[in-house]
Amino acid sequence: MTMKNIIGILCAIALCVLAGSAAAREMYAGVKGGVNIASLSGDTADNLDSKNGFIGGAFYGVNFSDGFGGRLEALYVMGGAEGEFVVPGEDHGHESTVTLDYVQFPLLFVVNVPASEKVVFNFALGPTFSFNTTAEVEDHEHGETVDISGSVNGFEFGGLIGGGVAYKLSSMSLLLDARYSMGATNVVDAEPSDVKNRGIGVMAGLSFPLGSN
Repeated sequence: MTMKNIIGILCAIALCVLAGSAAAREMYAGVKGGVNIASLSGDTADNLDSKNGFIGGAFYGVNFSDGFGGRLEALYVMGGAEGEFVVPGEDHGHESTVTLDYVQFPLLFVVNVPASEKVVFNFALGPTFSFNTTAEVEDHEHGETVDISGSVNGFEFGGLIGGGVAYKLSSMSLLLDARYSMGATNVVDAEPSDVKNRGIGVMAGLSFPLGSN
């Protein structure tokens, strides 16, 4: 994907946020963080184990009604995998850890289901736009870490589906959020390689009302 396309995507996200704010019944913002259970899928990654890392950041949301809204998030997501990687030219694999970290922008459509005056369940899905910040392989056998950013796509398009619960207090809400994310574009910038990111994220956080229109 070219830089022109990426800029177009970011502009579209900004327009969606501004349009949502203008039509919003309620607005809110907050922070959250937790654990991402990351993995890689594909023809060359099926035998790899998951890798735990941090996921967290900030978010801004709008509610158009009691039951429907939208949310834009800006998250730092630590991904990758662990396992035995075969080095070209050798007949055996090396136990290694692949680190693939991203700054991710999920644009989510949210359905809210109130359970009581204080408890609200929510379900979310939507596209994700991710930019790679770290790409490296740590070879445990030789104690070496190799930068592979030149072989990894800098931009990833994907999607996520998840749900959570909010407990309303007098001036804020306590949040618990769980999600499954999946990359739709290839991690490796080479053909015919087929490797994609996967992740299960669990986060806790705080949300603050910003007022209503």
